[in-house]
Amino acid sequence: MKLKAALFSIFVLCAHLLFSQTTGWTFNNGTQGWGLMHSLTGYTAGGKYHLAVTGAQPYICSPGGLNIDATAWGQLHVSLQNGTPAKQFRIFWITSSDTIWSQTKSQAYTVTPLDSKTRDYTIILLGNINWTGTIMQIRLDIGDKARAGDSVVLRQVKFKAYEMGLDNGTVHVRLDVSQGGAISYISASGSTRSIINTHDEGRYVQQSYYSGNRVDRRAQGESPAWSPWPWNPIQVGDAYLHHAQITGYDMGDTLYTKCIPMLWDMDSMPAQATMEQWTTLDSNVITVRNRLTCFRTDTIYGNATAGQELPAVYIVSALRNLYSYFGAQPFTNAPVQRVPVVNLASGFWGTYDTTSEHWMAFVDDTLWGLGVFNRRCTLFYAGIAGAAGAEDTSYSTNYIAPSHRDSLPSKCVYEYSYNLILGTLPKIRATVYRLNAAADATGNTEKGLKPNNKRQRIKQDREL
Repeated sequence: MKLKAALFSIFVLCAHLLFSQTTGWTFNNGTQGWGLMHSLTGYTAGGKYHLAVTGAQPYICSPGGLNIDATAWGQLHVSLQNGTPAKQFRIFWITSSDTIWSQTKSQAYTVTPLDSKTRDYTIILLGNINWTGTIMQIRLDIGDKARAGDSVVLRQVKFKAYEMGLDNGTVHVRLDVSQGGAISYISASGSTRSIINTHDEGRYVQQSYYSGNRVDRRAQGESPAWSPWPWNPIQVGDAYLHHAQITGYDMGDTLYTKCIPMLWDMDSMPAQATMEQWTTLDSNVITVRNRLTCFRTDTIYGNATAGQELPAVYIVSALRNLYSYFGAQPFTNAPVQRVPVVNLASGFWGTYDTTSEHWMAFVDDTLWGLGVFNRRCTLFYAGIAGAAGAEDTSYSTNYIAPSHRDSLPSKCVYEYSYNLILGTLPKIRATVYRLNAAADATGNTEKGLKPNNKRQRIKQDREL
């Protein structure tokens, strides 16, 4: 459940720091390695790099040695104020195999000339056939029409990862490869409004597991805000904003990702585990199968049973109404119930231990939204942090997590499946009924914990 309740507000104070020095830069701490290479002078102040043009063809270069995988990082976001008459700027790059700056390895993007405002510009690089290999350095060229005396104020440069996606004409879903392959975007097809909150590394729709006792590891770099803490690998990254490492991914009708998760509370400490995810799309249903494989050698936590988030789902708080069925007559179309949305500031999420149809949904006032269905779970946690009415990048967020108490031995494989259902509340419930009936018909009795034996796992994989 991201048992991070009382300390949640402490974490969000630092939630918008840089990804890392190789994928994003603000200018709160000087130039951060960016060099004034030609026809520019400048200084940093107030989180901005103030650039003054001194001649023709001005440009500025990033630090070298970026080692950015072009297949994973497909967009560049630049935030700047253009005080020149130029209508186009250009980005250049060099790679580990081609270290010569050239027009071939460049791409233009449109900017607002003689602008008095700071604006965000997104350069889509994936479609450029020369955006390939390992990117070692980038160069931002200010337009040819810039002349001495013009100015540009640079606020942020940030790479955005390649997102794998599926769109079947009803639902559009994306996975963020830079964030462990977690679900970063869900919208109705044709819409650009995502209903998944991605404010920080603790959000998204992601795998998160708990095992053992709470341990004080501050001497080893544990965040004081999350100490003591149990063994807690999560799919996106840690509280210090270091990201999980993707070790494999594949696209097709099924999106597949594999990553080495991070221990949430520790400073850049990969977990001794892998997380895999298989994502498919059918009608209004996103079906996800998750697998955690543990190969831990630590002995400090133990293997005490813990409540697992199956999964952690962060939804925009604009979907302010929470519904499910909590009665003793599940799957009979007895009336659903709307329940008050518990605010995390009260001490914890809302706890619902009689969710007898195994689903909960956040919907708007027209009863449209997202449902979460996990057939294993009758215990759900749900609530809001912050205020209702916010969208996908806001601090304010809704949360749902089906939960089941399980022990995760140091050597184990743990699997489960769940469904995310987009639509109106009646449609969400009808879809749950259909999915549940189909699972009954196939005799699906998935129990989560799998043997850590390859031959046995292969047999069970086929059965799933």
